[in-house]
Amino acid sequence: MQDKKKLILEAAIRCFARKGFNATSIQEIVDELGMAKGSIYFYFKSKDDLLVSVIDYYGEMLYLEMREHPGETILPPREKFAIQLERQYRFVHQHLDFMKMLLKEPFTGLHPQIQQMIIRLRARSQLWNASHLMAIYGETATLYLADACALVSGMWSQYFEALLFGELVFDGRQLSRFITRRLDDLVNGMLRSEETPLLPPLDLVKLRCLAGVTEEDLTEELRLLAAIKSRIVSCEFSEVLRRDLNEALALLKEMIEMPSAGHRLLARGMLALLKQNGPSDLAETIDRLDGLIGSMEA
Repeated sequence: MQDKKKLILEAAIRCFARKGFNATSIQEIVDELGMAKGSIYFYFKSKDDLLVSVIDYYGEMLYLEMREHPGETILPPREKFAIQLERQYRFVHQHLDFMKMLLKEPFTGLHPQIQQMIIRLRARSQLWNASHLMAIYGETATLYLADACALVSGMWSQYFEALLFGELVFDGRQLSRFITRRLDDLVNGMLRSEETPLLPPLDLVKLRCLAGVTEEDLTEELRLLAAIKSRIVSCEFSEVLRRDLNEALALLKEMIEMPSAGHRLLARGMLALLKQNGPSDLAETIDRLDGLIGSMEA
């Protein structure tokens, strides 16, 4: 994002948080910046257009908090979920005034892009929940994936509302661990009960489309890694071997996303582990990935 456009968005965020969208004028935003009024109209056609960009900007920042950070790839799935949930809570708490303004302000007749943004954010949230649930509970939870996503989303939203409207401030670490333990209770309870799920299976392809995530967004290395991971998930392994394979996949993902000198030898070791212990039909895919990782450091 261009530096000046980013400055305008951040100034608008501060003004909207203080006075609300409808009560804030473009003049007040330029006064906040100390620039000419015409400068804003070079980047934004109207105040509505500015708000659309502000919400999109906030959504992208929140999405970054939901993504895996460097060093988290090798953490156990349950711990990874709790850490990322804690970051989401911290983000909301840091931007509390603006979040309240978004929920309370009447945006009747506003730009229709807002609706599309909300759809995209909801789809991203569902994908985030689904990927963590599958990582934590494995294929055995597939039948209840949609219900489990709905339940964890419902838990989080209630604490979110308590923070926004009840002015209850929680310890982020304590809250994230509490929700993670309750998630265990819910999912394990459904698995023991063997009840028929209430919600239909999640359409992950449709969710990715709504979230704006496409195959084209992935490098070939990440596509190959995803194919290997998908195949590994469907195989029977001992608990220790499955953990080792998952750690190998996580380390390879981190190396692909942040290549640096010295990773080549470690990558070869991880690939050898996958090739030796994975199904034979993965050998060609692993060799292809090996070649691509090698070329990254050539």
